[in-house]
Amino acid sequence: MTGFPTTGALRDQAARLGFTLDDDLVEVMHTAVAAAEPAVAALRDRPVALEVAADPAHGDAWVRTAARVVERIPPVVGTPHDDAPGVGDLLAAYAAGERSPEDVVAGALADLRAAHEELNCTIRFLDERAGRAAAESARRWREGVPRPLEGVPFGVKDVIDVAGVPTTAGSWCHGDAPAAASAEVVRRLEEAGAIPVSKDATTEFAVGGPHPPRFGPTRNPWAADRWAGGSSTGSAAAVAARALPFALGTDVGGSVRLPSAWTGLTGLKPTAGAVPRTGVMPLSWTAETVGPIARSADDVARVFDLLAGPDGRDPRAWRPEPAVGNDRPGEDLAGLRMAVPGGALTDLCDAEVRAGVDALVAELVAAGAEVVPGEIPSAAAALPIGYVVVFTEAAALHRVDRDRWGDYDPVVVRRISQGITTPAQDYLRALQFRVELQRELDAVFAGADLVVVPTCPSTAPRLDGTVVVDGVEYPLYAAQSRSTMLGNLTGVPGLAVPTGIAADGCPTSAQLIAPPHGEATALRAARCFQSRTGHHRRRPAPVTRTTPA
Repeated sequence: MTGFPTTGALRDQAARLGFTLDDDLVEVMHTAVAAAEPAVAALRDRPVALEVAADPAHGDAWVRTAARVVERIPPVVGTPHDDAPGVGDLLAAYAAGERSPEDVVAGALADLRAAHEELNCTIRFLDERAGRAAAESARRWREGVPRPLEGVPFGVKDVIDVAGVPTTAGSWCHGDAPAAASAEVVRRLEEAGAIPVSKDATTEFAVGGPHPPRFGPTRNPWAADRWAGGSSTGSAAAVAARALPFALGTDVGGSVRLPSAWTGLTGLKPTAGAVPRTGVMPLSWTAETVGPIARSADDVARVFDLLAGPDGRDPRAWRPEPAVGNDRPGEDLAGLRMAVPGGALTDLCDAEVRAGVDALVAELVAAGAEVVPGEIPSAAAALPIGYVVVFTEAAALHRVDRDRWGDYDPVVVRRISQGITTPAQDYLRALQFRVELQRELDAVFAGADLVVVPTCPSTAPRLDGTVVVDGVEYPLYAAQSRSTMLGNLTGVPGLAVPTGIAADGCPTSAQLIAPPHGEATALRAARCFQSRTGHHRRRPAPVTRTTPA
């Protein structure tokens, strides 16, 4: 397809592929394809650098290559939390005999119910399962044989399997049968003693809008008329409300980092392949990752270290061994080089968000880091071209339900139906662009250890699907994933870090982007920033609690 198709042509093409779309859905698809056409046309016109990008497989090879020595994640020493305990606080309290896993898990479930009443953040409470695990954790602490996360409760986004529990993906079309086995990430955490207590709300199939038809919107703990963000919406809301110390999310275009940013949390999208996705409902095999959401970089580091590493089943899962003796303390950033690019990554960005980025950079410089030049010329194209990849892969994956699209969230249909019409040439050209963008990042990381940008251009969206940038309203999807999609398309890791509270009472956030498998560098910088500031300890007005924090 080389020109823009008519509505009839789209209807015929969808029918040939077996999709059952009524006239309204075809019109929705036509509108979405029309909106995407300028970006796709620009992609077709881009010259191809044949020597590096002719074979899109270069893109997967790049994230398996450590361009510099990979750091180990430094030992976690812990920083003070607010009045609700984080992961390190709970482990210390258990070790001192001050708290028991049974009381903590029961309290977490009670607090989670209170949060859910206000925020609509939970799809399923795992009381019986969690109670049995808490009793086992209490026994292990009594007998002096605790595991690394013994007795720590956590939430699971409901696109991730937990054995014996249905996975709904936020949709009417899924979730009747219990999962036969837990996803690898859940299994690893349970093996480390952590206890899943909830399946958390998600936008439908992790791609829909703020108002999924089956479960409804998840409100932001900072403002009842704001969205918690997607697609890991319930995971972020529950942690921000201090019902849980951490939760698992997935990230295809920012779905860990955006809700983390909008709820004042620290959220990590790891390097593509660093964490196995076995047992996770897929959306985009190129862009998708699983990552932790917590209040502090300390807690994110603890969890990520347990999640990472191949499982022998996810074909993309791979992680290099860190260099022996390459631990670095988090307080001293001497020698750390940061690029702070402008252009598309800071255009259409609220002044208070930019001020938060500047404040983070200033603190890191005060700790010994330096700012170095570094720009990403093609950054503006990462979002629309990333959507070409994501929506094409999503349409292919959802073709199995092609006769049920009438039951989908209309936002899901509008977004992924674009992939029905993507010619193979455009999809492959988008993967070639991925390689070209990786080469631009290579040039930046030749002189920098981190790239620092806004996580998103605004504070939390309103529930009506708009954001406000410097007093002007914009559609939610206008630029929300501009800097985050950069990481999903290329595969580099990104860490959302809270930087303050804007005048509207909602959090602001900066993103630390590292080279492939450079999570430890980003976490070290974030831990330094959080040791010097208290933004990650700020909390929204508490929901009604049934137990003391």
